Amino acid sequence: MSPKLLEIQRKAVGLPVKDREMLAERLMRSVNRAPLTQVEEAWVKEAERRFSAWRRGEREGVPAERAFKQIRRNLG
Repeated sequence: MSPKLLEIQRKAVGLPVKDREMLAERLMRSVNRAPLTQVEEAWVKEAERRFSAWRRGEREGVPAERAFKQIRRNLG
């Protein structure tokens, strides 16, 4: 591995877990070179917007169990 790559890796592992997950996803997407559809890109932007709002304390998380229960109820 090149010194530059080692430095990037050192910095990346120091990031919070969620940031590392997002970075890993973007890196994998760049390797696969499959472009996102407009819908996928819109969902990525929306997810990033919501995640940022949550990190700033502007939104609360919803437990998965409650979210899935509501989804099942809505799909009825």
